[in-house]
Amino acid sequence: MDTNAWLMGIGGALLLAALTWAAATWWFGRKLLRAALRTQKLEKARQTLTQQNAQASRQIEHLLIEVAELRRQMSRLDAAKAQQMRVSAASQGFADSGPFVEAAEPVETPADGFADTHFFMPKKL
Repeated sequence: MDTNAWLMGIGGALLLAALTWAAATWWFGRKLLRAALRTQKLEKARQTLTQQNAQASRQIEHLLIEVAELRRQMSRLDAAKAQQMRVSAASQGFADSGPFVEAAEPVETPADGFADTHFFMPKKL
C-alpha cells in the first residue's frame, strides 16, 4: 500500500474518533444536565422543608407558651371559683364539704352486683 492509503485510513480513524467523542459528549452531557437539575430541585426542596420545620418548631414553642399561660390563668380562676363556692356555702349554712352534695340515702345496688345498662335492639335487615 502506498502512503496515500495509509493517510486516508488514519484520517478516517481520527474522524471516526472525533465523531464518537462528539456524540458521547452530547449524549452524556444531556444526562449530566438532567442530573444537575434534579440535584438543584432536591436541594431547593430540602431548604424549603428545613425552613418549614424551623417555622413549625417556632409555632410549637409559641403554642406551648400560650398553653402554659392559659393553664396558669385557669388554675387562678379555679382557685378563685372554689373560694367563692366555699364562701357562698358558708353563708348559706352548709358544711365545708366541697362542691359535691352527698346523697341522703345510699343508692341500692342490683342483686347481681352490676349496674343496669341500656340494651339496644339491633336493626332488622
